[in-house]
Amino acid sequence: MGCTEWRDRIMAYVDAELLASEMLAFRSHAETCAACASEALTLTQGKLAVRGAANRYTARPELRARIVQMTAAAAEERREVEARDRAPRRRQAWRWWPQSLVAGTALILLAGLIFVYGQRQQRQALTEFSDLHVTTLASANPVEVISTDRHTVKPWFQGRIPFSFDLPELQGSPFTLVGGRVAYFQQEPGAQLVFSYQRHLISVFIFHNTPQLGLASASFAGRHSSFSLQTWTQGDLRYVIVGDVNSKTIGELAELLQHTQ
Repeated sequence: MGCTEWRDRIMAYVDAELLASEMLAFRSHAETCAACASEALTLTQGKLAVRGAANRYTARPELRARIVQMTAAAAEERREVEARDRAPRRRQAWRWWPQSLVAGTALILLAGLIFVYGQRQQRQALTEFSDLHVTTLASANPVEVISTDRHTVKPWFQGRIPFSFDLPELQGSPFTLVGGRVAYFQQEPGAQLVFSYQRHLISVFIFHNTPQLGLASASFAGRHSSFSLQTWTQGDLRYVIVGDVNSKTIGELAELLQHTQ
């Protein structure tokens, strides 16, 4: 498939709406076509900019929780008025309900709402990490420091990000270190390491583990946006691996990173 056929489908690629085989086909095409790679990068950056602006004006969790509590209180008051009008005897029984039972029910409902909100926020964060990975693949210069030597790549990040990390010894493994670059997520700097596996590129993101990342779960492994992902915390750092390989391969790389000496 040439440029003419891909031109009208690049936006669908950026939105991950193509079939998995078509996603792989475009990535292969973009590696040799600067025009399509540039357009995909421009569309991806625009998508990230819009998403970043939305996050900037998102209500704080405290405000959301307060609105949820106020809404629940108003709904409860309305139900009490309707109950008094329809069933006076039920109103009498309600007055004798233990206050601890009422409070406990409200806490359970609130906890459920917080859990749902956290899961939605995590899905959005995983989508944004996938977009960062796609942006790297579409870039003419996917890494800023090019080296297969961990002793070259690791020192390069000193002074560029506010933390340090270790890299595993890859000798004897199916993975090769390609290089690294500084990545930004929620306006915070972190490391993006690029590894190759056969003909695939895999991104490993490392950031300070803060609530701003939007990853509610301590760990996650599975498929998202046509990619395999795995994330976990190690000390005060958050690791996120993204790649178009199977989950087993992602898990093998995660195992190497988790047991870095």
